[in-house]
Amino acid sequence: MSAASEWDVDLGAALPRDLADLLRPIDVETFLSNDYGRTFVYVRGTPGKFSGLLSWPVLNDILEQHRLEPPRLRLTREGKPIAHERYVSLQPNRRTGDRPIPRLKSAELTRELRDGATLVLDNVDELYRPVRRVAESLERIFRVRIQVNLYAGWRSSHGFDVHWDDHDVFVLQVAGSKRWKIYGATRQYPLARDVERSDNAPAEILWEQTLQNGDLLYIPRGWWHVATPLNEPTLHLTVGVSNPTGADFLLWFIDQLRASEIIRQDIPHLRGRAATQTYAERVREAILSTWHSEVIDEYMSHLDAHSRPRPDFALPWSATDDVLPPGSWRVQWRGSRPVQIEASGDEIAIATFGRRWRFVASARPLLELLVSGRECSKQDLESLTQGSLNSIVLQEFVSELVTTGLLGVR
Repeated sequence: MSAASEWDVDLGAALPRDLADLLRPIDVETFLSNDYGRTFVYVRGTPGKFSGLLSWPVLNDILEQHRLEPPRLRLTREGKPIAHERYVSLQPNRRTGDRPIPRLKSAELTRELRDGATLVLDNVDELYRPVRRVAESLERIFRVRIQVNLYAGWRSSHGFDVHWDDHDVFVLQVAGSKRWKIYGATRQYPLARDVERSDNAPAEILWEQTLQNGDLLYIPRGWWHVATPLNEPTLHLTVGVSNPTGADFLLWFIDQLRASEIIRQDIPHLRGRAATQTYAERVREAILSTWHSEVIDEYMSHLDAHSRPRPDFALPWSATDDVLPPGSWRVQWRGSRPVQIEASGDEIAIATFGRRWRFVASARPLLELLVSGRECSKQDLESLTQGSLNSIVLQEFVSELVTTGLLGVR
């Protein structure tokens, strides 16, 4: 494969869509049971495996067509940020006269890259649909917001010094190659806001290897690492997974305790030691009465129910009275988290997007198919209802779900 062909999109390559595609040939269940959160994993891939996710031409389009303001887009060299004034101009906003408009200075930015800077672009899952599709698929597994960042380098200067991240990372080598070193962890499960600092990397390198086009590297939270370009164009994506911790859970649990009168009371610190000891005992009783064996499951369900969908538009049709396009159409559930359907008499209910929604019980088969996340055609839904709903009623039901933001039209 020539260098030029490697930098272009491999249109014949299958587009990765889920965790199984990313990890292949490693089995997903084996990875989640044995490796995830415990140790790094290197997966040798085939050239072009990730080229359909985000290529050099797509990156050029993003840089040209989007208003990318620091720190979302930034340059670094040898672990130091490069002042954004060197590659971003702030132009007056003639219409309102308030906040100036940032514009990338292409020649100046390219010169910095030529001189060894690394380009960092956060949240590319918001800028390109194939990356977004992968992020949404991973959210269904990990049940947290997934963020995908892009890193591009050209010379042999590392963009960041040896460091650890407060989230798990999947590195997808899209083009070129990069040398990685992994040192391990000095503090188990470190937090961004912690009671102890973890400032010094281990002296010993546990693993060192060059990631080639199509390779994947998984790095658990808290593991020190560094990556260095090899004097050639290199492009990789990092998929960040910020899992909820025990500290996050306890913050939520404290909010649940506010239902208790004793928790809302003032601490009786002016009444003497006996009063504060009695109060402490009553607080303990309130905590234990609220605690139950399924409290963690309740917390995870809370996170699912209050997650927010990514923006989704289907103009012009979704803004018309008919909502759906004429003739054939396809719809898909907008959320990426599991949805539980609860039965209550002749009704069913779901909690999602921070609200609770109620439906007639007969809508359950239809709703189960939709919340699965599968893209469904009009014919799929008509076949499922098997005549129990005529096409007009079905279309009205689907249109209502689109209008309320539960379904997106494809």
